[in-house]
Amino acid sequence: MRHILLMVLLAAGLIACGESKQAGKAGPAEPTVIILPATSVFKATVREVNPSFEFPAVVEAVQLARVRPEISATVKKVHFSPGELVSKGDLLLEFDDATYRAEYELAEANLQSAEASVVEAKETWDRAEELMPKGYISQQDFDKARSYYDMARANLAGARAKIARTKLDLDHTRIYAPFSGKISKSFYAVGESVIPNSPNSPNPLFTLVEMDPIFVTAGVQLQQYHKFVLLRQTLEERGIEVPQLEVTLTLAGGEPYPHTGQFEAWDNMSTASSGTITGRLLFPNPEGLLLPGNNVTIAGESVRTFKRVLIPQKAVMQDQQGYYLKIVDKDSVVARRNVELGIRYKDEWIVLDGLEDGARVITVGAPMLREGTPIKLQ
Repeated sequence: MRHILLMVLLAAGLIACGESKQAGKAGPAEPTVIILPATSVFKATVREVNPSFEFPAVVEAVQLARVRPEISATVKKVHFSPGELVSKGDLLLEFDDATYRAEYELAEANLQSAEASVVEAKETWDRAEELMPKGYISQQDFDKARSYYDMARANLAGARAKIARTKLDLDHTRIYAPFSGKISKSFYAVGESVIPNSPNSPNPLFTLVEMDPIFVTAGVQLQQYHKFVLLRQTLEERGIEVPQLEVTLTLAGGEPYPHTGQFEAWDNMSTASSGTITGRLLFPNPEGLLLPGNNVTIAGESVRTFKRVLIPQKAVMQDQQGYYLKIVDKDSVVARRNVELGIRYKDEWIVLDGLEDGARVITVGAPMLREGTPIKLQ
């Protein structure tokens, strides 16, 4: 039995060696063909598009004034009603001005007295300058005349400063609208006393909000902001016209706003916690329909169409070289295409460069497919 077992093992070894030699003589293995369903490949086509965007937004006032008193006084009369639209320069509120008017009139009298004193001192000084060289007055009298003249001029300057201050206090007894807008209720009734910068008077006299025009602000992710700014620079450097957008507004409940707006500016700082930056748009608001704090939706669309190659967003990948795609080339093998992207258009990317019309873009399983892999489409 032992001899029979040895002969079987020897025969098996010889057969294995023979198969190994035959395998060594075989040529290189053919790459495996990957079969993809036709739905996994998208044919890139040139289409007419209107670049657009849509963001949730909030209405903000262009100007909002919390008007506070500049003097201590008693409210005498309120000239407005809560929620009223007022015009720039309208008289809104009056304080009792008896005390400040009396101070102003006294300052006027002191000013007149100071002016008369200057005239008298000037005449005395002129005579002293004339008599001193002739020896008709002493040096002491000469110095007194000079000192009297200097003092009179100083008193005149003080009187002028006093009348300017009392005139300012008197002017502060009447409050006028700094700009046109919608006014709040008065936070003080007739007869109440107000004190500027006092803990006992924490409320402003009233608040005034400019209503027309009005801001609409939206937070945009910094990634989108950077892409937008860099894309705009690229287009301008290439001499390509930057699309002009028509910006519209949708109110809460889905009602369209009847006026279009325009982009105003980006904020000068971003918000680190949310990774966003605020963009401001300006809208006319002649009917006062938009109120600060309203939640709305802004949408923008190019005023004219452009012909561009579009591809699904899911087909785009990114590495250190930038954005790229994987396509099925003319030889039916997987190939890489580095592309330069524009903006998103609905659920697609606009391609600025790197992809020709009609290219077959792989949209499903592309990261797993190596370049050079043969592809067969079902």
